Amino acid sequence: MGYVTNRPQDSGKECCMNQGYSCAGGFKQQAHVETDSRWSMMTSKIPMKVVLPFLVVIVVIISFMQFGRPHVILLLQANRSTELPVTLSPPVLVDSNGVAAGVILSLQQQSKNEPDQAKFPATNTKSTQKPTISHASSHQHIHTDAKTMDRVHICQAQNKAVFIKTHKTASTTAASIFERYGYSHNLMFALPWITHIFDENKLFNRDMVMTFRGMTTFDMITNHGRFNRKEMEAVVPHAKFVTIIRDPVGQFESAFGYFEMASNLGISKKPDPLAVFLKHPANYYKKSFHMKVQSWNGQLFDLGLNHSYCSDTSKVAKHITKLDKELDLVMLTEYFDESLILLRKLMCWSYEQILYLPKGVRNDAHRYSVSAQIAEEIREWNAADVQLYRHFNKTFWRKVNEYGPDFESDLQEFRQLQQKMLHMCIDTDKEGWGDYRETQFAHKKNAPKICDDLVRTDIEFVQLIRWKEMENEFGLAKLLGMIAGGIILIIVVMTGILVLISRVVQWFCRTGEKTGLQSNYKYAKLNQNSEVL
Repeated sequence: MGYVTNRPQDSGKECCMNQGYSCAGGFKQQAHVETDSRWSMMTSKIPMKVVLPFLVVIVVIISFMQFGRPHVILLLQANRSTELPVTLSPPVLVDSNGVAAGVILSLQQQSKNEPDQAKFPATNTKSTQKPTISHASSHQHIHTDAKTMDRVHICQAQNKAVFIKTHKTASTTAASIFERYGYSHNLMFALPWITHIFDENKLFNRDMVMTFRGMTTFDMITNHGRFNRKEMEAVVPHAKFVTIIRDPVGQFESAFGYFEMASNLGISKKPDPLAVFLKHPANYYKKSFHMKVQSWNGQLFDLGLNHSYCSDTSKVAKHITKLDKELDLVMLTEYFDESLILLRKLMCWSYEQILYLPKGVRNDAHRYSVSAQIAEEIREWNAADVQLYRHFNKTFWRKVNEYGPDFESDLQEFRQLQQKMLHMCIDTDKEGWGDYRETQFAHKKNAPKICDDLVRTDIEFVQLIRWKEMENEFGLAKLLGMIAGGIILIIVVMTGILVLISRVVQWFCRTGEKTGLQSNYKYAKLNQNSEVL
């Protein structure tokens, strides 16, 4: 007598376990089945009246983090003054030579390598030495004698500005100065529609700007966008155009480390990824990787010149000449404080309005050592950026010389103010949190109110400004209603998706159940036939 030993598998068992019938030894009557599957069992035991509130809580939390937090901050700080708690400088009274200055921060933890972003070297005294003049600066004491009045005039603060951000040049630190000024003066910013970047690859155009009801002109542009004077001027007419550039050696090394190009190119495990890249940079440039545009003459690219022209020295020179005419000030990263002197003179702002805290300072894990040979290879690979930097390095010091004899005294005065602010705002014994690639500065507890804005990042400013402009356009009640409507829509969509998934899983499990029953029936038949034999 023969018996069948190979029993067919229950195809439904994998999807729907414990279906209520036995698979071992013949077909038996199916028992009562409470659910069709493990998923349907879960959904049947968790009613929608429990699931729905759970979804609501999750969506509200996410929506609050994305949209509500800036508004709460805005409400909490609505009555806050953005000025320092004590009078640290007199009114903006500018002599014919101009006034302005910056400061180098005395942070406890200095980088092992060359300074990055807003950690800058001290003043180049050789380039700025002037004969000592023993007279009080006009912005310290206002004299009424005829000699003083001949060289003193009151300037008008400029509220129209376009700041062209360049990558890894301390542009985020510089942009925060413009953003803080504009935010505190209720100026209108031209913002990207969604993120804090207009476009990394395309030249700026007016269609990139978030607008309402035909609004076409604004007061400021401070977000990343490739320079396009004609389009930017159409958005912010009668503006001062300012940018910042950096020695190509430091800028390239900073971009290579910050944007993790070695990992993107698969050479991060090499002993010296930067040196490996520079041996055959053109070969690596042919590949596609994140922030590729910053791997070759990135500064000139940010300032509007396409890479296809970077090898043509005549076209590079022509573009640089054009930039010289179109830009009111080109700041230098290595002389950030000196650049702020010129910026304050250009914009006629007070000392408090150009205070700053460093933003986007890389940590040691994203730095590479640069030997003399590596530096020369970087210059050779980024020859167009070198040409750019050399030109505006000359124009920068020409502006410093034109500033007049008060340059050094104004610089030192502002640095003292900056050190005072640093002591009030930053806890140098602690480290803040944020982007894993950056060194973060911890905010002191019970710090003065101005520190809130000084610590605020570019992204936080964009969120606050975007919310403020939307509130001004639509009104608080309508804006909150729009957000609530959006949240409800998200809840409805998510609920529908959940229900759909549940139904699909139940259908598959029922199909598996039927297949399993048929398999068991066939097995029982075969078993009966074998017993007859």
